[in-house]
Amino acid sequence: MDFTITLGLGGWAILIVGSLIFGGVAQFIGETRTGFEWLVDAIAAGVGALVASEFIVAWQAMGPVVDGLALVPALVGGLVVGLAVEIATRYLTHGSYTHGAMPA
Repeated sequence: MDFTITLGLGGWAILIVGSLIFGGVAQFIGETRTGFEWLVDAIAAGVGALVASEFIVAWQAMGPVVDGLALVPALVGGLVVGLAVEIATRYLTHGSYTHGAMPA
């Protein structure tokens, strides 16, 4: 079994931009308690997308591949891992998904 990352420059660009967009959107939903929650979420989404695209070989046949990045597995992996980390981060930092006063 060969563990190599075969992404080209375009694949890396799509992966990084998509991760940053996920992190930015997650930061603006509800109220965060830290200013850098987006960074943790973006890194988690990027790692999830990279692992799903590169290391789960059976998923590489699903959908289009752009410069070595399998888009459908990367999207699914990024969303699953990113959302899991986002929910855990928001819960651990005592943030909320609503704006306004929280009940006591």
